[in-house]
Amino acid sequence: MKLEEINIRDPFILPYNGVYYLYGTRAHNCWSQPDDLSTLGFDVYESIDLENWCASKEIFRYFDGFWGDQDFWAPEVHLYQGKCYLFATFIGKNHYRGTMVLVSDSPTGPFLPHSDGALTPKNWMCLDGTFYLDQSGQAWLVFCHEWKQITDGTICRGKLP
Repeated sequence: MKLEEINIRDPFILPYNGVYYLYGTRAHNCWSQPDDLSTLGFDVYESIDLENWCASKEIFRYFDGFWGDQDFWAPEVHLYQGKCYLFATFIGKNHYRGTMVLVSDSPTGPFLPHSDGALTPKNWMCLDGTFYLDQSGQAWLVFCHEWKQITDGTICRGKLP
């Protein structure tokens, strides 16, 4: 399939071993709660030229008991210490929007929960978390404290173990 045929938001590309992996927010994951929670999830597309892409492959799907049950947004996959870590924004009933981390041995998944819920502060509305590794080797979560809660959103950070 051609790039223009892919319908996602929040695109993120991971180049790895001569292949490009494209992740993003599924179009129907945005701004509304679907009637069928099993449609919530993330996919990956693969390419060697950034123009021609293989059909999507599901890498994570909502499951009973998963805390996020509304928005699955902005997945990013980062390689760190031999694993693939997916950082994404979720929101659920009785939970604020926040960034959670999933993990896999491969860029094509499957991804499983790595953190116990969101890593962002539990009483903050947060989104768009990303991974940053500083020169000293310290891993960080960089995220946005959402404007909906504080009027003017801010960029925040927190150390990762």
